[in-house]
Amino acid sequence: MMNYFDMYKMILEIMAEKNPKDFQELLDDSQSYQKVKDYIASDNNNQILIRDMQNTLVSMIDDNIVSGVVSPLKYVTLIKLNGLTIAGFQYLKELQNQAIKEEIDNLLKQENLAMSPKSLSKVLSKIVFS
Repeated sequence: MMNYFDMYKMILEIMAEKNPKDFQELLDDSQSYQKVKDYIASDNNNQILIRDMQNTLVSMIDDNIVSGVVSPLKYVTLIKLNGLTIAGFQYLKELQNQAIKEEIDNLLKQENLAMSPKSLSKVLSKIVFS
């Protein structure tokens, strides 16, 4: 399984560098990342990775980190993307600092939160806007 920290950072990087227009384009762009290549090459179910990426992206849209529109349909959820928000760019800048992961882990422990897209957004918000 790919951890949420790596997935969150990867989505921010793809949004900033490639500016995909929808979730499928984001998935296609993610295949150039070594962690995704390793996951696909493993025996893991690719549907789990896709679901986790979709859930992370929807959470990032809900938290106003990524600008996008989520349209749940009967059998599929369409996600149109409009780029990173100002907060998204600030979060990406923070995540590019190597020491940040330890700071995030410490804050998650202090607040007794599990690593998830929502808790990452919450902790990053504290770091960026404090």
